[in-house]
Amino acid sequence: MSDPTSTPPAPSRRHRLVAWAGGFLALAVASVALVKHADQDNRFCISCHLHEAIYRSTTGDSMATLSAAHYRARHDDHPERCFTCHSGEGVVGWSAVTALSAWDAARWVLGDRNEPTSMRLPLTNDACVKCHAEVTRGALSEEETSKYHELANHRGVKTPCVACHVTHAPGTRARHFLDPAVVRRQCQACHRNMEGGSDEEG
Repeated sequence: MSDPTSTPPAPSRRHRLVAWAGGFLALAVASVALVKHADQDNRFCISCHLHEAIYRSTTGDSMATLSAAHYRARHDDHPERCFTCHSGEGVVGWSAVTALSAWDAARWVLGDRNEPTSMRLPLTNDACVKCHAEVTRGALSEEETSKYHELANHRGVKTPCVACHVTHAPGTRARHFLDPAVVRRQCQACHRNMEGGSDEEG
């Protein structure tokens, strides 16, 4: 017969590890859920990233930047917000962005308010072609067109879309937010003998 006054056995190491793991998992799930709910509002993004000037230029009345043109084109089925482009594409991209967002949110809560000086997860072309795939399917020869996206031999080029189409810097919609000097440098990366790059779009 057991002694009713005896001390119950202490939890085993395995039980403690399971409890810690369960607590950590619950915290991670709660953090991700909070971030994914909050990132519906652009102001949540700039509260940590401190991009007030970019936010004002994007959501203002002027379409002086590519991001502003996208924001002005929003509709009910396609809300334009930071995460429309900065969400990460595919399971791997989405998971990486979500984990980084949750980590940044946790650091902010703990008092670490240092702003990153560069994008740790740069935009991929998939972020653009998920909406603009039709313009990247060129099938013409150099004799038929000089427009970059209409050329069949450009279909396999891996140059990032945003390397030419400046996103948050001032540009003009008529030129598809292309900076001729930036485009020229990108063209000369492959066409080393050309004196000037084309900023035509199509």
